[in-house]
Amino acid sequence: MADAMTDRIPGDFKRGPKAQSDRRYWHLPADPWDRIHAKRTGRGIKIAVLDTGIVDHDDLPKPIATKSFIPGESVRDGNFHGTHCAGTALGRSSIGFAPGADLIVGKVLSDRGSGSNAGIAAGIRWAVDQGADIVSMSLGGGGYDQGIVNALEYARDNHVVVFVAAGNSGYRTGVDSVDYPGKLSEKDLCVCVAAYREGEDIANFSSGGPAVDLAMPGERIVSADHKGGRSESSGTSMATPGAAGLWAVIMEAALSEGHAIPQTSGEVKKYLRPYAKDRGRPGPDDRFGDGIPDARNIVDSLAAE
Repeated sequence: MADAMTDRIPGDFKRGPKAQSDRRYWHLPADPWDRIHAKRTGRGIKIAVLDTGIVDHDDLPKPIATKSFIPGESVRDGNFHGTHCAGTALGRSSIGFAPGADLIVGKVLSDRGSGSNAGIAAGIRWAVDQGADIVSMSLGGGGYDQGIVNALEYARDNHVVVFVAAGNSGYRTGVDSVDYPGKLSEKDLCVCVAAYREGEDIANFSSGGPAVDLAMPGERIVSADHKGGRSESSGTSMATPGAAGLWAVIMEAALSEGHAIPQTSGEVKKYLRPYAKDRGRPGPDDRFGDGIPDARNIVDSLAAE
């Protein structure tokens, strides 16, 4: 199964209409993000987006490293998914959570949105070797793969935090619908991200199960489009790079204040837990995990310590 075309963009994500570029968007409200970004933007932190590649875009930085793991395809994004995810992680002009971070791009999904387990595992290892601090993977499907497990262990052993989408299969009580490799969060090999909509209710499409760790904005998210403008999309794919960008801001803040920072996905989950706003069923649950990270409280607490 290592070379089977099984991993893909999580199913049923939705690409919406083109979006205006002169307004604020709900996933990054001016309060608190204007105040946070006035001090912390993820500067000095490297985020690797492993997806369908990227295009040159006014809202995106020039990547410091790129590589395609898709035979016969360059790193150029012919799909849109990778460009959109990169914009949410670190896009400029009020679309990205960490607009000062550095970008690494690995194309592990083809322009059709599929990729091999072997290619994804190789992409994780390559990103680690490029000096990534954070890896964002908005992909899922297939099942357990030892090559991906080994690559995630390589990331863990090199203190690289990996965020992975939960999937877009929805949820029925008691039925675990989280995709692999997100399900490997149960082994503390990644952080599994669900999606919520404006108003902080869980998105109907967001997969659920014991592996879910936290929820981030994932419905009607405006970000960079591979045709040069902006477009709106929904899915746990959109929530995952938001979590990666948020963590980049937290890393920068912690380092700037002289604090030790969590260095593995398991440690990140423990660190974020006290700052999570509880949603859904009281306490940790299969839809929100520990809840919604409260960015303002996290950044403020780092400055106050």
